Amino acid sequence: MSETRYIDTYQDGILISHIPYQVSDEQLADEAEERALAKVGELIDQIDTLAKAKVFLKRLCARLIKKGLLP
Repeated sequence: MSETRYIDTYQDGILISHIPYQVSDEQLADEAEERALAKVGELIDQIDTLAKAKVFLKRLCARLIKKGLLP
């Protein structure tokens, strides 16, 4: 479902315009994907031992199986 966002313009700390615009479903999906990839990047960056890598991979595989993306 699309979302309405607003462009606020201030002058001297006073709101002078509040213009609405629509954000498409595709753009919302892209933004959600960017946030998810950023989080995954942070999780991967925290892996500094083989044991942590194994835990990460096990959790990833379990999640993919639960979503039906792995057999």
